[in-house]
Amino acid sequence: MKWNMNVKDLTTIGICIAVSVVLGKFLGVLYRVVPFSRGVINAPFFSFIVALIMYRVRKPGAMTLFSIGYGLIMARMSIFSTMAIIPGGILADIITYILVKEYDSNIKIALCAPIYSAGGILGTFIMVTFFIESAMYRFDGPLALLISVATVYAAGLVGSVSAMKIFPRRLFNSDRQIGSRV
Repeated sequence: MKWNMNVKDLTTIGICIAVSVVLGKFLGVLYRVVPFSRGVINAPFFSFIVALIMYRVRKPGAMTLFSIGYGLIMARMSIFSTMAIIPGGILADIITYILVKEYDSNIKIALCAPIYSAGGILGTFIMVTFFIESAMYRFDGPLALLISVATVYAAGLVGSVSAMKIFPRRLFNSDRQIGSRV
């Protein structure tokens, strides 16, 4: 993968990391109210943010940089969460790069953005299986993992499809307005 990110790309990723940290605080309250797993609650929101990154940056490696930045900030909570976030983002970037090569259409972005959330579930599975030995954090076989990944991908697809409906109207209009004033 080429890592030819410019300042605008890195700024977009950095802003999305900051939004994710703030959003994570809000979602922490929501976990106590809504009777779903964290992955299902997180997936639409984080897929929306990852779709924004993919829409604006359109370069391979953007999800990896996002996961590294977000994972390092989450290290203050737990090093285990960092060790689950970063491999999940790298895995999502590799899968996306193998499947589509370029983010040249909104459909590709909408279908690939939820892979970040599904990759997070796989990263969590690896972390829980090999590093944390607690009955509270255990997957009960490959079928449970497959159902979790499919459910999180479907929930993430809701967020990324809604992002693709909003972004073309909102982002390009703001670019035109900014460009016309300069």
